[in-house]
Amino acid sequence: MEMPDQATALAARQRLLHDCEEMKRMLHGLLDSKGRVAEEIHAIRKLGKSLRGGFALFGLGKSAASQIQAIGRLLAGPRDAVSRFNTWNKLGWVGEPRACTAIAGLLEQQTHSAARRPPPEAIDWCAARVDASCAELLALPENTLAGRCSGGLDKLRRKLRKRFKDLDHGREEDFHEARKALKAWLGALGFLPDRSPAADSSPLKLADWLGDENDLATLGIWLDEHGFTGRFEPGLWQCLSAERQRLQDKTAAESKCLRKELKASWMTGAE
Repeated sequence: MEMPDQATALAARQRLLHDCEEMKRMLHGLLDSKGRVAEEIHAIRKLGKSLRGGFALFGLGKSAASQIQAIGRLLAGPRDAVSRFNTWNKLGWVGEPRACTAIAGLLEQQTHSAARRPPPEAIDWCAARVDASCAELLALPENTLAGRCSGGLDKLRRKLRKRFKDLDHGREEDFHEARKALKAWLGALGFLPDRSPAADSSPLKLADWLGDENDLATLGIWLDEHGFTGRFEPGLWQCLSAERQRLQDKTAAESKCLRKELKASWMTGAE
């Protein structure tokens, strides 16, 4: 894989700025949402993940990207409620009827908050975070952009390989860290022409599996916090653990293949 040149870096910066303006438009659109708040927030947070990768590409992962991350956290509550409900339905556990109906009822009830629009003050705060990120990007000297992109891309690649290697230990936290590293790397590639992985590629497949595993982990935290612990519902936790283990095994095996590709071909000579 060739390193980004000046023209590529300038084009990536322009696209990143354009997508930031799109995020601001989407944020203000929440104030006039027609009953589709959850879907619109999902789209905003998805775009935010891409933006964070773009800022990391320019070496702004700990500054500008953190501004975008704050937006996702502010908007997380309503969308997370919908995600938990969808994850519960996908899990398909059929156990003690009263537990099933209680869990489903609570999760569905909490999704109703997803239809509520954030207050205008919150939207203004989010828009300010986008402006601050753009200001950081525009403050970078143009003659440094190509070098920043090359260094940023290599740093993201190295971090991703390390996170994938950590999966060999099988620790739960390693899957969460691998998911974050993969999202950042894919986000960065999306701003470089002809480098985004194909729809059926290994990286996107891994991202889906890691996302599903994380959703199950999040559901588990919710269940525990609401009293549906392993003491009272052992069958549920056995089902949850088995599904997480299945996804972890698939992810760990597939990541080894991608790890080799990252080393051997996508960044040849960067080791």
